[in-house]
Amino acid sequence: MDQKPVPGHDALVPPDAETARRYLDEADAVAVRRDRAVDRRAIARLQILNAVVTAAFLVASVIALRRSPDGGAQVLLFAFLVYGQILSGAAQRSGLQWRLTRGRWQVVVVGAVIMVAALVTFGVAVFAPEAPWVMVVLPGALVLAALGGYGAVQLARASNDPHRPAAPRTPLPRGARAGTVGVGAVFAALLMLAAAPEGVLASVLLLLIALCVLAWLCAGATDLGLPALGARWRWPHETGLAIAATALVALTLFGRGGAEGEATAGVIVGCGVVLLFGGLSFVPGRDLRG
Repeated sequence: MDQKPVPGHDALVPPDAETARRYLDEADAVAVRRDRAVDRRAIARLQILNAVVTAAFLVASVIALRRSPDGGAQVLLFAFLVYGQILSGAAQRSGLQWRLTRGRWQVVVVGAVIMVAALVTFGVAVFAPEAPWVMVVLPGALVLAALGGYGAVQLARASNDPHRPAAPRTPLPRGARAGTVGVGAVFAALLMLAAAPEGVLASVLLLLIALCVLAWLCAGATDLGLPALGARWRWPHETGLAIAATALVALTLFGRGGAEGEATAGVIVGCGVVLLFGGLSFVPGRDLRG
């Protein structure tokens, strides 16, 4: 072993053959532990899911902004921020590391170009109402092709990876249980706001929800935080989130801006979402120690 000593210090004594062999064995063991910690198949599926949700968010936001510049798009944005934080916890649970390596810079450049194109078409679709309706779906289509295509390639590469055993179940800790109920409360407030008539009260409620979401994002390192929920949640909790988000999008896009009976429907659906997440808070989650 040839080595260059640190100036002012003697060179280290090379290890004997047995010690060197142990070093190599430990390096192989580290690689094995890394492969066990990183679930490439789950990460690829999350990538595809993220592409679908982001594409749907962009299309729904364009439709909401074309119909009315106040209220609807902001409600969808807050819901998307909550989803993004939960997804980050699920991705980190699967071993995803947010770091840029030399081997990925081409993918990052191509993805950045497509994202810029999606933002440009998004602006054209919003600020040019005379633009054809194909522009409404084009931003979502670009994101779906870029992120979803990359996820599909990653999923194909991970097809031969061994299937991992199901994570052990454990009751949600007190903080995660409260956070689960909090997610339901946030979506309930957004549902009521989406169905409320436009006016000063709706603007005040929107500001209060924004402050609550911001404060919650600052608590991301605790069991109450959204990333911690994403790491602990299982499919029942994720299904509940999908139901709440679908109801919010439907009420935002197909509502008639505070028509008679719509505000009542928003309150009823919102209360149902709170009850749903209250029940889900007692559903066992993932044991992160397993």
